[in-house]
Amino acid sequence: MKKYIVAAAFVAISSASAFAADLPTRAEPVAPVAYVPAFSWTGFYLGGELGWIQASPNYTTGALLLGTPFVISAGSSKNGVSYGILGGYNYQVGQLVLGVEGDFEGWTVGKIRYTAVTGDFLTARSKWGGSVRGRLGYAVDRALFYATGGFAYVSNETSIPTTGITIGGDGTRLGWTVGAGLDYAITNNWFAGLEYRYTQYEAKTFIYPIPVLNLGMIGFKGELNNNQVTARVGYKF
Repeated sequence: MKKYIVAAAFVAISSASAFAADLPTRAEPVAPVAYVPAFSWTGFYLGGELGWIQASPNYTTGALLLGTPFVISAGSSKNGVSYGILGGYNYQVGQLVLGVEGDFEGWTVGKIRYTAVTGDFLTARSKWGGSVRGRLGYAVDRALFYATGGFAYVSNETSIPTTGITIGGDGTRLGWTVGAGLDYAITNNWFAGLEYRYTQYEAKTFIYPIPVLNLGMIGFKGELNNNQVTARVGYKF
């Protein structure tokens, strides 16, 4: 009888073990997946810029020599380097990005002009400039394509060395600027980009006496426009 009891117990234990082996194993808890939010261009930013600039001053001169009108025009372009600081604010809604940006730059450009009216040399030089612009962009994740435009200003100096006359200098001339560019967010805070802008400034006129035999007065109309391509880097807060 004892043998039958032991055998039955063994069979029961074996069956229980086999049944337990057929049960599904307990699932391990799934580690939580960290949520990474989509990148947003919203926020304030500061940065710097460095690039190529082409200044194109043009002078139209008008004079009265012994009562006879005499007009001549002179102008060409000068390439140089622009360098400066920038800052602004972006606000992103969906893929649309609205913003405002300002910059201030130093320029290394200048040009000498010659006019046959008086035999004088004209030296035109722009030392610095800047702008305050609106921006309208389209974001593709970390890439931001944008158009920009607004108000611009420049320091433009015109001098006639043979007369000692200098016009402009640290005074400002106003104008407008338009362009387009691309910014790319390298990290959540740092971005880099490339921008092209065209700028047109208001024309200025001035008059000075011809210092040769008091032959009369000479008047100049000075016009200025710029093309520039700028590399930029900034930090978004």
